[in-house]
Parts: sequence; C-alpha cells; structure tokens
Amino acid sequence: MDPVASHNITGDLANLSIHSEYDGTDKVILGDSSGLTISHIGSLEIHSPKCTFILSDTLCVPKLSKNLISVHHLTKQNNVFVEFHPFHFFVKDKITGAILLRGACENDVYTFPESMMSSPSKIVANAHERTSIDGWHKRLGHPSFRIVQHLVKKTSLPVAKTNKISQLCSSCSINKAHQQPFHSNSLQSHAPLELIYTDVWGPAHYTGIDGSHYYLILVDHFTKYMWFYPMATKFGVSTIFPHFKKFVETRFQTKIKNLYSDNGGEFIALKFFLLINAIAHYTTAPHTPQQNGVFKRHHRHLVETGLTLLHDELLPLSYWPHAFQIASYLINRQPTPLLQNISPFEALFGQKPYYLKLRKFGCLCYPLTRPYNIHKMQPKSSPCVFLGYSQVQSAYKCLDLKTQKIYISRHVLFDEPNTPTVSSTNPKTHTLTPPNAPLFFDA
Repeated sequence: MDPVASHNITGDLANLSIHSEYDGTDKVILGDSSGLTISHIGSLEIHSPKCTFILSDTLCVPKLSKNLISVHHLTKQNNVFVEFHPFHFFVKDKITGAILLRGACENDVYTFPESMMSSPSKIVANAHERTSIDGWHKRLGHPSFRIVQHLVKKTSLPVAKTNKISQLCSSCSINKAHQQPFHSNSLQSHAPLELIYTDVWGPAHYTGIDGSHYYLILVDHFTKYMWFYPMATKFGVSTIFPHFKKFVETRFQTKIKNLYSDNGGEFIALKFFLLINAIAHYTTAPHTPQQNGVFKRHHRHLVETGLTLLHDELLPLSYWPHAFQIASYLINRQPTPLLQNISPFEALFGQKPYYLKLRKFGCLCYPLTRPYNIHKMQPKSSPCVFLGYSQVQSAYKCLDLKTQKIYISRHVLFDEPNTPTVSSTNPKTHTLTPPNAPLFFDA
C-alpha cells in the first residue's frame, strides 16, 4: 500500500463511531498492484474490559474483508506498547505496564476479537467536512476574505478544491457598506480584566424572538474579547454586571479593576456596587460619545455581521438576538491586527479556537431529540433552524419551527446548503437543555 499504508483500515462503515466522506485521491494498493477505493475516514473504537482504544484517521474500504490495525497508530494515539509472543500478544499501558488487552495469534496473524471492533452507537459527524473558501466565509460569520484565507492557511482547515473563489459577497456588500474611522482614547491595560469597556445598544426596531429590545456588550481592553447579553430593558445591566463580575473573576482568578462606559443612567446606577467592589469607573464626557471609539467599532462590527448573517439566510429581523450572539462568538475567534493576527479567544484563553465545529448560521439541521421524547415511538429528530452555539454547554442551538422550542444538543446533522422557510411572525420560544449537559466556558 502507498501513502495510506500506515493507516488503520476497515471494510465495514459501521465500525467507525465518527466518520465523514473521504474526498482524497489515495487508494489502498494490493499485492497485485490493483487499487481499492476509500469511501470514508473516521475514528475506530476498540472496547476491552479495561479500557477503550481510539484509533483516529481510520479508512473505510468497502471491498476489504478484513480489518487492519496499524501498530504505530495504536501505540502513538493511546499511550501504550504492544508485546508480541509466539501464540499471543499483549497491549500494555506505557506508564504502568499493566495489561490492557490480550489477543491471540491465529494462522500466523495477530488478531483482535471481532466483538471489540464494533461501535456501541453510530454517531455521524461532519468533523472534517470540506467546504469552499466561500463556505468558510459564511461559517465564520462573513469576515473579510483576508481573515478567512489567513485562518485556512494557519489552522489547515479542510477546503474543497474549486477554481471559483468569490471575493465579493452580496450580503456583505449590502450590510457593510458604511465605514467610518474612530479615534482611540489614552486608556491602557496590561492584563485581562484590568479594563472593561461596556455599552448598551438599542432599542431595536424589531422585538427579538426572545423578547429582547437591547443588548449589552462588555469588552476586555487587553484581549479585545467581547461578551454579549440581550436584554428586555436597558436597566437589565444592574442584574447582568454583578453576575458577569463574579463569573469572569472566578474563571480567570483576577479582579476587574476599571470599568469604562458612557454616562447612561443604567451605568450610573452601578455606582454603589462599583464603589464597594473597588472598581474605578471612567466615563465619556457628556454628549461626546465619539470619545470612545471602542464602543462604536464593536457595535458597528457586531451589528453589521449580525445583519449580514440574517440577510444571507433570508431570516426575519426578529431573529437578531441569535444572529448578534453568534456574531460575537465568531468575532471572538477571528484574528485581528490589534493582537498581531491572533484571535481575542486565543489571547484570553491561551488556546486556539476549534473551527471545525462551526456551521452556517440559519441552515437546516436535525438535532437528536430523543432525550426529550415522551414515548419510544416518537421520531428521534425533527427539522430545525441552526441558531448558534450554546454559551453554557458544549452544544448547538436548534429551533424547531413547528413547536418553537430551542433544543440544545451535541448531536446534530447539518444540511448547510438548505435553509428552512421561517415565518416573519414573532414566536415565543422555549429553550430545552438535555439532562446532565456538560458545562464549559464559551469553548
């Protein structure tokens, strides 16, 4: 076999727990020089009584009758070593030397029991699905093509081979036509949470489907990371900010030292809270909002990106809270010249964003709804609209247009080329979260 010789190979797609279609040109070459086509690539799980071995980059070759395991992949990916004997072999833990699995030698071939090769459930995920540069442009929330190409090159995102690369997006052209420069002020920061910018936007002309009329943004001056909170009234700030303070200070083990805002009454109402928590409050001069260009740049970037997402999928403007929230999520993950071309997420968390989980806002999707079913004969999924990423669980947000319920699910199939027809009415939504959902912090 040629370049794929070192891979694990299976002939049964059911053995792969997570898989996607293989779009490469390699084939498995046999001894007679004939080639076998590779249909899928994914992860293979081997279950033993003591542990489960994960073998990524496993190829599915439908015409192959036997499963082949690369010893190199097995030992490298699972921190184990293999000990071969004349009539059997052991797989042992590399650190403790404990025997994790024992296999036999049959007809001069070392074999794993077939029962260990089957996956307990089939989970299909488009983990490495290739799309075009235009597709990544939409998945990332319509940033400039310079940023898209930088991310594709830097993070090796899977890109479909195409001769047509559009540098002009109609949705961007319509919603990002107006750009004005803003002057920066003299305030400086030297560490995360040392200086937080904050401002309220609204009221929106359209009431959000969650009842929102305003939103609050909080921006860390040092890392440029942005937090987004939709609100029914602007005085929701007095409730949101104390929770935000406790949340970020616990997460990053440091204190908010300075807050910068305009002279809005919603921020003046925080005066006593800021005083007892030793947070200095700086404000713009009355009737001179141009002093704080940070507010304006973030509002402009956020609103333009959110409206572009809505326009691209022809979604009603009442969906703006979800569009703006996913816009903030994506902006936080885009490299910026202000941070030497790293993203605010990487600057704050010290790790690169995981771009392969991104999907196109507003597309058709099918979340696994079995945890919410009343009886076993109900369908396990229903067509939904993809609304974004949960900020409190490692999961996707999917709106069922029939029931107006928002499902929070990890297991979702996406049909990105298609967009479901959405009514322009303003429905009342209800969010459903699966039991025992894993919590995380905006990862």
